[in-house]
Amino acid sequence: MSNPYQAPLETEQSLNQPNTSDTYSTIEISELYRCRQATTFLLAGLYLNLVLFIAGIFMSASVGNIQELGGFRFILFGLGAVGGISSFIGTIMLMKSPLRSGAKELFMFSFALGIISGVGPSILSVMDVPITTSIITTLILAALPLFCLILFLTAWRRLGLFIKSYDVSKRMRRARTAFCCTLLLFFLGFILMATLDRYSGWPTGLSVLLVGSIFLSGAISLIVFVINYGNGLTSFRRDVYMIMLSN
Repeated sequence: MSNPYQAPLETEQSLNQPNTSDTYSTIEISELYRCRQATTFLLAGLYLNLVLFIAGIFMSASVGNIQELGGFRFILFGLGAVGGISSFIGTIMLMKSPLRSGAKELFMFSFALGIISGVGPSILSVMDVPITTSIITTLILAALPLFCLILFLTAWRRLGLFIKSYDVSKRMRRARTAFCCTLLLFFLGFILMATLDRYSGWPTGLSVLLVGSIFLSGAISLIVFVINYGNGLTSFRRDVYMIMLSN
């Protein structure tokens, strides 16, 4: 017996498809195509950095000194460099996102804050500032990249809404939520670990289990972020391609 409150199958399927009936100008189509090209570089950077991260974990567990890696360490450095350059190029290309989407300003603001966080410590090191001011400024500069990524994911969600893609918007929202949860869990884990070490003679069985559970939850949130971010970029490529076909 069918459920009278259940939406028809066609309606349910249409929610996961981009709305290609809206009219986009020629310039906006070109800008969306540029954003689609940017996802190629962003996905390459994501996967290369992921491989580098996994390799780094295994290497740190099996090798005591980085010099023991020999020529393999140059491969790791090369992967990191290529991944960073790919992400940088992809971010630059996103500056050409459609103005009507509302994502362009967020992409530009996120990029500007990223530049400030990168060059800020070098400028701060040559300036004669009080120690207290230097510490506060350093903490702010250290937190800026995290804020940049949140803005970056918010901009992607706006871009998904602009092309009427529920799938892109949903995945980028999940990626942003997972990233925020990762930050909070790791921050809580480090605070709890420092507190236990100071006041309760860390480690004990219960404290190890508690801190380990928090860090494990943070790692799971990080995996959720990577999966949703990568799938969101892939969905955007597919949906923009469908829009280009219809226009």
